Amino acid sequence: MECEICGNDAIISTNNGTLCTEHFKKRFEDITLNTIKKYKLIKKGEKVAVANSGGKDSLSLLYILAKYFKKNNEIVSITIDEGIKGYRDKTIEIMKRYCDEYGIKYKIYSYKDLTGKTMDYIASLKKGIPCAACGVLRRYLINYAAKDNKADKLATAHNLDDEAENVIMNLVQNDVEKMTRLGAYSGVVKEEEFIPRIKPFIFLGEKETMLYSMLNGIDAIHTPCPYAGYGFRGLVSRSIKEFETKYSGSKRNVVNTMLNVKESRKNLKVKNVNKCIQCGFPSVKEICEACKIKISLQKAY
Repeated sequence: MECEICGNDAIISTNNGTLCTEHFKKRFEDITLNTIKKYKLIKKGEKVAVANSGGKDSLSLLYILAKYFKKNNEIVSITIDEGIKGYRDKTIEIMKRYCDEYGIKYKIYSYKDLTGKTMDYIASLKKGIPCAACGVLRRYLINYAAKDNKADKLATAHNLDDEAENVIMNLVQNDVEKMTRLGAYSGVVKEEEFIPRIKPFIFLGEKETMLYSMLNGIDAIHTPCPYAGYGFRGLVSRSIKEFETKYSGSKRNVVNTMLNVKESRKNLKVKNVNKCIQCGFPSVKEICEACKIKISLQKAY
């Protein structure tokens, strides 16, 4: 297998090309930078908060943003500590090490501070699938953290696999409205309590982000969350990988379909966003899902 650019031995072959080490790293960064430019994800002078778990994807994103944007933008790292013993505590140590190496300030926000309970405790209650509660709390906290740091944008390292999974999950749940909030620049409504989320890796696959991190000496943990197999996402993830194996380009086609739907709906009038009566953050219902979890945990204590 030869690199399509120089003819040297290739190390990877994906929809983004068959490439050697040098040209893979360059194309990875070019795709990231072109996505940022095309969708106007980062403007000069903006403060960008990077959601940094200490994993391969988020550390790769932090590496690229520090490399290309630190000169004209303030980059900060925010980490959500779910409270998963033997897993998150290890990735937090890795996150700290790389933030220090790149000269990036970081701050940690935890489920324990928000709800009084850790994810391990929530999972031990055995009320439903732990991923459901975890997803709600993480989305809430990550937005809170970005706002707390007065960020203009919140950058997440969601890759092509993640986004394809999100699209499929929303389709199965018949939630087109939520699907249209996806994309490189998330959301369709401007709301001061919501920090716009950007996804520079949306056109790069999981295999590519893992290889990029390894080639750049990023010593991240590549094991998934111990609770990951419990959720609906785990089933969808396995299914979309099987589709991609049998029908190359499936993930990209799924994401492009979502982008086309989003484009067709961009001029539709959207509903006003309500505020949660407990915390004041935007919510469709009177009490947001995060506050409902907090209340239920207080009762369970």
